[in-house]
Order: sequence, then C-alpha cells, then structure tokens
Amino acid sequence: MLEIVKYPNEILKEKMPEFDFSNPSEDPKELEKQMLETMYSHNGIGLSANQVGKRIRMFVMGNPEQPDKGFALFNPMVIAHTDEILNLDEGCLSFPGIYVKIKRPSKIKARWQNSSGEWEESEFSNYDCKCFLHELDHLEGITYKDRVSDIKWALAFKKSKKGKY
Repeated sequence: MLEIVKYPNEILKEKMPEFDFSNPSEDPKELEKQMLETMYSHNGIGLSANQVGKRIRMFVMGNPEQPDKGFALFNPMVIAHTDEILNLDEGCLSFPGIYVKIKRPSKIKARWQNSSGEWEESEFSNYDCKCFLHELDHLEGITYKDRVSDIKWALAFKKSKKGKY
C-alpha cells in the first residue's frame, strides 16, 4: 500500500514529467496495481502518481464497487472537449473531507498510454470526465483548491468534518 501525500506537500504543485516506456523508472504494471489498491482502500475514484509521492505523469481511475475495471493512464492528454459545463462536487484524497463545486466540461475526448505502453483513446462524460480532469490537473501541479475563490474554499474548509488538512 502506498502512502497518500497530503496538501500542502510541494510535490502537489509540481508538473509531472512524461513516463518513458523505453526507459521506465519503475514497472508500470506494478505501479498500476499498487495505485489502484491504494485508491480503493481510501474509497477513491482517481489517484495521481504525485499524490503517492511519485514524479510520474500517470494516474489511475476506477469505481470501488467494480475494482476489476480500474485502469492506469500514462501520459494522458485531452484532445477535445465540449462547451457544455457542469458544476459538480469534487473531493480529493490529498484534502480529506473537503468538498467543493468545480466547473468543468461535461465531455472530453482523451488519449493516453496504458500500462503496456499502448496508446488508447476514449470519450469521458459527466462524473468520469470530472475525475479525468481532476487527476490531469494534479499532473500539471494544479489542485482543485486552485480552481475556486478563496472565499469559496474557506466555506468548504469550514464545512468539512475535520477543518484541517
């Protein structure tokens, strides 16, 4: 099990480097397995590599109710998005207990490499789209805290159960 990095750890503010399948820094299949296990044990739906202290451009997504369908996305990118915007609640394993509404496109088309290094492409909508974009932000050194006003964040923070990071 990997340890989840909590805000304000500096790695959460760093842009992650591309994963090089020709010279991997670690076994991509083993990393995928460990990250999915960690994410599910914390009841998450997404987890980026920098959230477990790894400087790799990769994240995992999945549903805790269907753990066998979780998967890793290495070197992910958005190649198209709709203009329709959704304003959905988001939480983050690096900010336990804090939920805030974030505006994001309702649908995207994305491209990434799987843990075997093969390129894949798919569309994500609604909740899956939100998850993909939240994790992609992590790889860019952006947290959901950066996407809201200080006042909105302060209210969400105050409303949170713990009131601390």
